[in-house]
Amino acid sequence: MTEMIRFISKNAIIEGHVGDSIVLGRSMIGAGTIIEGNVIIGHPIEKTLRSLIDSGVFSLEKIDDASRGARIGRNCIIRSGTVIYEDAIISNYVRTGHNVLIREGSIIGEGSLIGTGVVLDGSVKIGKYVKIQSNAYLPHLTEIGDNVFIAPNVCFTNDPYPQSGNLIGVKVEEEAIICANATLLPGVHVGKRAVVAAGSVVTKNVPADSVVLGNPARFYMTREEFDEKRRRWRSTKYLIRETIRLEEGESR
Repeated sequence: MTEMIRFISKNAIIEGHVGDSIVLGRSMIGAGTIIEGNVIIGHPIEKTLRSLIDSGVFSLEKIDDASRGARIGRNCIIRSGTVIYEDAIISNYVRTGHNVLIREGSIIGEGSLIGTGVVLDGSVKIGKYVKIQSNAYLPHLTEIGDNVFIAPNVCFTNDPYPQSGNLIGVKVEEEAIICANATLLPGVHVGKRAVVAAGSVVTKNVPADSVVLGNPARFYMTREEFDEKRRRWRSTKYLIRETIRLEEGESR
């Protein structure tokens, strides 16, 4: 097993608990926050690292001096293997899974969950109480509104003609649901409370309160119909559980 390193910058302000991890620059970690082992906070951008290499002086101390640090709020949990770049801002009560990457300039709102293996690859804006599940990819300029749910392996994109360098992000409004393995093309706007079905490829804007499905994704039903189907499904599962419970009770 690789030995973990603990390095806490003299410039950092630490009010929470930090395990065997690296905290660089003027990073701030709020009270009640737990940083597990093998985490890097305040990782410098590539330009900074290259300038240090070119100067001929490359050490953890020099990297620390060069880092602008990251800001993490109160009562967060940052799990092992996570890397948070400088200039990232993480609000209170945020949780990550393991091996998460949060690049420079990203902002994560209060109470959000960033699942295992998720990549925020650039300046990404995440609202409050968002749930992003494992292995989702959100590139530079992606914007996610409050109370959005993003299922595993969802892929957002930002370059219509790779590698054009002319990037345009996807925007998802409040309370939308993006189901597993969906792909959203650059510049797409997903409206409030819209639903993108599993495996769909979204090539154009999705109206609010609509459900889209397929490749390319097309209108399938309204959000009201979706919510009713979900309500019935929950009721069915409840009835099944109650029936099993009663049958088990009678058999004793």
